[in-house]
Amino acid sequence: MLKPCQALIVSVDIVSCRQIDDLLVRLGVHPVICTSLSDARSIIEEQTFQFILCSDELPDCNLRTALRVLSSSTGDAPVIVISHLADWDACMKALGAGAFDYIAYPLDSMEAERIIRLALEKNPPPRKVFQTTA
Repeated sequence: MLKPCQALIVSVDIVSCRQIDDLLVRLGVHPVICTSLSDARSIIEEQTFQFILCSDELPDCNLRTALRVLSSSTGDAPVIVISHLADWDACMKALGAGAFDYIAYPLDSMEAERIIRLALEKNPPPRKVFQTTA
């Protein structure tokens, strides 16, 4: 049996969060949402996530800093950048800074689902271990 699968969404864009949230719930992933890197750090100390979706625009840091901090804080959890910049240069910069992948808005739910499934393959939820008594 799989433990609940969780994803952290770090974004100040409520509309984008709602779209991603709906997609994650359909995929059986429990979303946790915060609006800054400092909030994300606190949450990561208390919870485990299979992957992180991080906006390229946060109030307390730039994307490069967010990727560095989130990647070092979560170990194996891939960090996916979500952005309203749907251009190749922005995508390449994010990937060069350490992002696992890049989702651009307007959201293409099939493409976003593909990327999320790849992230889950990279870092699947751990299996529960049941102890049996003899």
